Amino acid sequence: MSTLYFIRHGQASFGEENYDRLSEQGIQQSRVLAGYFIDTGIYFDAAYSGTLERQRKTAAVVAESFSRQGISFPEVMELDGLNEHNTREILESIIPQIAENDPALVKDMEAIPGDRAAFQRVFEKAMLLWVSGEYDDRDITSYSGFRSGISGAVRRIMKADGRGKNVAVFTSGGPIAAFAGETLNIPPESAIRVEWQIANASVTRFKCTREAVMLSSFNEISHMELSGDRCRVTYR
Repeated sequence: MSTLYFIRHGQASFGEENYDRLSEQGIQQSRVLAGYFIDTGIYFDAAYSGTLERQRKTAAVVAESFSRQGISFPEVMELDGLNEHNTREILESIIPQIAENDPALVKDMEAIPGDRAAFQRVFEKAMLLWVSGEYDDRDITSYSGFRSGISGAVRRIMKADGRGKNVAVFTSGGPIAAFAGETLNIPPESAIRVEWQIANASVTRFKCTREAVMLSSFNEISHMELSGDRCRVTYR
């Protein structure tokens, strides 16, 4: 049986033109995470990442930290199925149509980007509608299609590394929540709410064979808490 360590990327650059770039905080979180793995003797036989910059950079920082300690880290294989959903595309598609009948939503939209609380309210309404399947737009990936892509990526990992290995999987909150939700058979609406609780550089573990997978732990952040800096725990 293998252990898949699903790692959410470090903090990205929320509010900046290029969100996909790790912030300085995100880089430090990745180093703290690497230190936790090294200190606890968790070494990896295989590693995977999505193709997004923030996912790849988190993997690179962890690998570099291992190398500085003279510990080998496997070559990181990239899989599209580990990428996050395209939030901007979803919001741009859904919001104009639901705003017509929701004056409060329009008010919140006018407060963005300066008001993070307003963004969160708009974000939640649009994302809940997206995962419900009630909104059908062929120009954007459906939630079921998104989840299928993740499942396909995990099946590929299980087939290659599903027996007696430690596997690092650098991804994002959406894929982690969607796959955990599928494993536990919870509704998509519940899975997306779980996604919003996943911290940057957190660890979620799955136990797997080549045929089956089960959730072992979720959203571990003790390594951030033990860093002594309470600001290390972030969600966006």
